[in-house]
Amino acid sequence: MDHEIKLYHQAIKFGDVGTAIHAMQSLLVWDSTHTSYYDTLAVLYFHSQNYAQAVQSAQEALDKDPNNDKLLQIAAHGCQFLGRSDMAIIYYVKLEKVKPGPVVSYELASSYFYMKDLKQVSDNIDKVMADKKSDTTKVNISFNQGRDQQDVPVKAACYNLLGTLYMNENKKDEAVKNYKKAIEIYPDFELAKQNEDYILKSKL
Repeated sequence: MDHEIKLYHQAIKFGDVGTAIHAMQSLLVWDSTHTSYYDTLAVLYFHSQNYAQAVQSAQEALDKDPNNDKLLQIAAHGCQFLGRSDMAIIYYVKLEKVKPGPVVSYELASSYFYMKDLKQVSDNIDKVMADKKSDTTKVNISFNQGRDQQDVPVKAACYNLLGTLYMNENKKDEAVKNYKKAIEIYPDFELAKQNEDYILKSKL
């Protein structure tokens, strides 16, 4: 086991994620009851964009430590990247009980949006808007088909989500109003600006 531990630390030192994963897998062959190995493996898989493996590793650890907020978050995000909003919701609901906050409420709203459960979208957005921390707490937003990411205030993210909700209902004026509110809160909000620009151009 000492060899695998040394190999892991050496791989991390050189940014060699593949070798670090191999070292963790070897350690699990020696001792599959060690929760921290699955914890580390989940992080490594997630950052190497192996989301299915990240979720599986996180779940292995969550079976032994069900209230681990870091692993719940990894599993939820992994499910989102896999397009499994239904599974992401399960993890976010558990995370909300362990570590409630505006980011989790937003992620739930976003996941329910993809499931077309508009009642839950509205309920969770209301939670964000009522939380004083939503003006300063930030959430990571992906755009340009996932190629780019940006940290924006949760409240701004919610207004952007509302804008998209109205856009899908073909209520373009309401959509623009919400995109503008998102940009007012965070002037550098690229996704909201792109969304607003798309609607304005479509009106020409």
